[in-house]
Amino acid sequence: MLGVVCTFHAYAWVGSATPQLHVEGRNLKDPHGNTVILHGFAQTYSPWFNERGTKWTNYNVTGCLNYNKGLIDQMLAAGWKMNFMRLHMDPYWSNTPGVQTTGENDISAFSMDRFKTYLDQVFVPMAEYAISKGLYVIMRPPGVCPEKIAVGDAYNQYLIKVWGYVAQHPKLRNNPAVMFELANEPVNILAPDGTYGSRSQGCFDNLKKYFQAVVDTMRAGGCQNVLWVPGLAYQASYSGYAINPIEGSNIGYAVHIYPGWFGSGTGYTNFQKGWDDDVKPVANFAPICVTEMDWAPAKYNSSWGKDVTGVAGGSGFGANFNKITKESGNVSWLLFTDPALLAKFTGI
Repeated sequence: MLGVVCTFHAYAWVGSATPQLHVEGRNLKDPHGNTVILHGFAQTYSPWFNERGTKWTNYNVTGCLNYNKGLIDQMLAAGWKMNFMRLHMDPYWSNTPGVQTTGENDISAFSMDRFKTYLDQVFVPMAEYAISKGLYVIMRPPGVCPEKIAVGDAYNQYLIKVWGYVAQHPKLRNNPAVMFELANEPVNILAPDGTYGSRSQGCFDNLKKYFQAVVDTMRAGGCQNVLWVPGLAYQASYSGYAINPIEGSNIGYAVHIYPGWFGSGTGYTNFQKGWDDDVKPVANFAPICVTEMDWAPAKYNSSWGKDVTGVAGGSGFGANFNKITKESGNVSWLLFTDPALLAKFTGI
């Protein structure tokens, strides 16, 4: 008996509705049962991350929207075969102006009222615009995780509050083109033995509790959007989820990969082993979305990750990343390079 597996590498559905996706086994699938692999880019809505404050500032909603909508148009016009966007609901908008913070992992300045206001004025309009261009949207919460988290801590409650609200938003809840990435880069979690870490099964047992509480809150109101759950070690450690996975439907795992991670700085063999050790245990039963990844030689100053493309099966980062993820067969990914650089690229 001959079995045929169809993988659908669709580009943007410009002018038509994006087919609703769901998780079936280890794959994202469309309504016709095709496995879908997403490729995309990311946008962050703050002056600093929009060409270092040279394009708009001072909470200028119109300036922010016009600039970032323009970038989407330019990237698609440049020929990039993108079909999703990662949308950062940046804390620039939800933090109370004038309140000093120690970084993006500091939620002391967070204002729920401001978040609600700018969800409606900035984040939802940008999501709707991307969708109108045939793109799926993966929304991530404001800021990043503290270096140390614990079940039920202030950051856990913050995520529950933010996602509890977003999951019931009438323009986002069960929107067929919208998915949610539940947090950005957890590092270490308090394990049952009282130590912080990112590798032990005890750490993952508590990480499951941490994010299961978020998932359950979102699902309680009928939200069935696809959810992408992060791991530990800056989203590089996942093996414990294979023993104690997040429960429920439409669950995938959001991974970050940069040159040097997973042994990628020393060639294909070690890169593949790092993937097999830390990601493959969940890729065996759930879809993966790499929501941060890029590379370029350092001399270009154009990427977070510094490396060369190299040769698949040999040295370098990009070619081996492509080889490993394609052979997995269920890995979506994006380029985390500045969208302004993607928009200007003419070498396709």
